Amino acid sequence: MFARVVEFVNAFRESPGKPSDKVYLSCGTYESLIYENRSLVPLLQSTGMEVKYEEARDGHNWENWRDRLRSGLSWLFPGPLWMVYE
Repeated sequence: MFARVVEFVNAFRESPGKPSDKVYLSCGTYESLIYENRSLVPLLQSTGMEVKYEEARDGHNWENWRDRLRSGLSWLFPGPLWMVYE
């Protein structure tokens, strides 16, 4: 299921580029790929990208993603919020 993601990340590790100026990365501390996610941060920074990395005391689940969505989008797209859903 995640074979294409693994292929992409491995190819990026071999030849990192700068596809974006900023990247947001979040991960739950109970995720099985926590160490792999952490190791991406310096690699992404080495390309000149501005990286914001957040960890949550959670797993790989919707609640974790939902709780980080506002933080990530606000950082990637700064400015006033038009609508806020609680």
